[in-house]
Amino acid sequence: MLKHPLAKFFALAAVGALSQAAMAFDGTINFQGDIIDATCSVAPSSQNKTVQLGKVVSRKFTGTGSISTPVDFSIDLLDCDTASAKNAQVTFSGTADGENLAIANSGQTVAAATGVAIQLKDSTGKVIPMGKASSQYILGNGTNSLQFKANYFATKDVVTVGPANGMAQFTVAYN
Repeated sequence: MLKHPLAKFFALAAVGALSQAAMAFDGTINFQGDIIDATCSVAPSSQNKTVQLGKVVSRKFTGTGSISTPVDFSIDLLDCDTASAKNAQVTFSGTADGENLAIANSGQTVAAATGVAIQLKDSTGKVIPMGKASSQYILGNGTNSLQFKANYFATKDVVTVGPANGMAQFTVAYN
């Protein structure tokens, strides 16, 4: 037994210091995010999506302006509050195919298809040129699914075979 009062204090201090060594850190977790004032938020499943346009036979394109069968896709909005805005418009941007204002084919290979671009349309089938706002979509409170269509669009009289991929970013504006 320790008889001196300071000896007990030093013994307790030593035990305390040793117990801290047993609780060493193994890593760090950083938390990040933003609190925003927005009418809606884009659903995570809509932030980075792939729309499969499928395999289209080249003879389907009978000349400049001919199209493939449109494929439906959506951009889903969450937590919408119509007290802030009643409508939304979507603007697509990216590399446009010349005067056609459609998404340029970026096949990424030497053998990429030529004479074709990707055309975007709103839910009624109206073409949405690159860099231009879509028609207005009426919003409801909560979740909203904005419907679109995409198809291949012949930009020349002859379409050659190969990958016909494209990419566009989008921005949602509320009013």
